[in-house]
Amino acid sequence: MRLVQIGLGEWGLNWATEVVPQVSEAAVVGCVFHDPRRVAETRAQWPDPKVPFFPSLEDAIEETDADGVLVLTTTDAHASLVGKALSLDCHVLVEKPFVRAVEEGAPLAKTAAKRGLILMANQNFRFFPAAQRAAEIIRNTEFGRLASITIHFSRAMTYPSADRAQRHHEMHQPMIVDLAIHHFDLMRMVVGAEPVSVYCTGWSVAGSAFRDPANATAVVTFENGVVAAWHASWEGRGDQTTFSGNWSMQCEKASISWACRGDRDISLNGDRLSVVDAAGVSRVEMLRKPRLFGRAAALNAFVIAATTGRTDPSFPGGCDNLRSIELMEAALRSHRTGDVITIPRQPPSTRIASGVLPM
Repeated sequence: MRLVQIGLGEWGLNWATEVVPQVSEAAVVGCVFHDPRRVAETRAQWPDPKVPFFPSLEDAIEETDADGVLVLTTTDAHASLVGKALSLDCHVLVEKPFVRAVEEGAPLAKTAAKRGLILMANQNFRFFPAAQRAAEIIRNTEFGRLASITIHFSRAMTYPSADRAQRHHEMHQPMIVDLAIHHFDLMRMVVGAEPVSVYCTGWSVAGSAFRDPANATAVVTFENGVVAAWHASWEGRGDQTTFSGNWSMQCEKASISWACRGDRDISLNGDRLSVVDAAGVSRVEMLRKPRLFGRAAALNAFVIAATTGRTDPSFPGGCDNLRSIELMEAALRSHRTGDVITIPRQPPSTRIASGVLPM
């Protein structure tokens, strides 16, 4: 699949060097630059010196005959870039959060569905073995019905540069917007139901370098009665969790503990899952070790969806991802007002699990 990439900064370069080469059916055939002053520097670091750089997405698509677009920019540019790519009849894989608000994303998801195009959000936490096994256990009711989930995330970040640290510290709501979107999205995938209410509050420790609260806790209630209690901190001391956080799921006949994404898609060392049954007997599951996981597996799923129309239950299509963004927005509103926020129920007939039309 021929791809044009927009977003050539540190994260975009990481995609080009570490992620795209793992997927044999994907190739970046053109790049779109924002700042012409940085083109020479970016070219020098790009893994394939033959890839052309273009000043606009229109030029890139016309010259390369690309099938899809990778949108790896900051979130504020996502809506306009995704809209432009869809208007050029290109499939789109966009970094999370897909958009800043549901009202930005809904028209884009409708456009993609109407045109028969794939619109996918890079919710890469879904593409780790432990998360997928946890969802499978709940989906198949292997230990009876799920009652509750507790999630604990704690990390004290280290940064490669002072600039990177400053960007994170000055980010709007760094916990709820930057990380919770992953955890909220995983909740929906694992529980297999939609949230109906959320209460959220946040805070920072004295002397915090963060402009907005770097710690938050939330209680999310789902339409099937499952309650999820979430606690997360970017200022955690002591034991550090994986990026997924530590999950504990209480079922009728067992408790399941799991975690994933111990590093930035480098290894599966952080993936684990264990079960304690009703008799108190504990066992550790041997998880599968796929060749592709995280962002590489997400990109592979995108290629498969775009070329064959096939998706699986973990596919974070545009329509589906709007429900995760809706939960994030409700958590932000709860944090701001101090209220429990009710999330409107979506009629089952309007739900599109994958966010795409059959092809």
